[in-house]
Amino acid sequence: MSERPIVAIFAGSSTPKDPAIMEAATLLGKKLGEAGFDLVYGAGTGGVMGAVAKAAQAAGAHVTAVVLHQYRDEEQLPGATVINVMTEQERFHILSTHRSPLAYFALPGGPGSLRETLQQLEKGVYEGNTAPVVLVQVGQYLDGIKQYFDAAIAAGLIKPDKKDRLKLWPATGDLADVVPGLRPDDGIPGLYRGLGR
Repeated sequence: MSERPIVAIFAGSSTPKDPAIMEAATLLGKKLGEAGFDLVYGAGTGGVMGAVAKAAQAAGAHVTAVVLHQYRDEEQLPGATVINVMTEQERFHILSTHRSPLAYFALPGGPGSLRETLQQLEKGVYEGNTAPVVLVQVGQYLDGIKQYFDAAIAAGLIKPDKKDRLKLWPATGDLADVVPGLRPDDGIPGLYRGLGR
């Protein structure tokens, strides 16, 4: 088993019409692999999450694919660890807990990836999981999540000390701004790669 730290990906399995989404997915995967992270995601080689996984693997990440039973015959990345599950609930549990991800990156997708993003945010607010949910900023697709979260904190519906559970990351930004372990003083020796903005 790899000893590298890991992050999880919540993203669509379809290929979007907006090329900026796929570009952001590919850049994210490349940066994660180069920064020394492994990846766990919802499986497959296509769509937004497939683009992240392929780029991360090409940049040195070990990839774990969590495959729903009904998709067990679909193509997976060569060399990936494959975990087969029967239900969406099982898949989310593994995505959320496999090797204790340091962050959960959310990219545009359908209702499934939106549900996973909100479920993980709920865990961060109520169950003490301090790893952030990171919204990858591409267009305005995920802006509603951030707007709701900020409004809920302002209204006293979410405690202010939970505000760091949700972060924004522009695809051209520095991963060290949003992921624990990419700064020299983050307590993960040898991980920092000095990625530029």
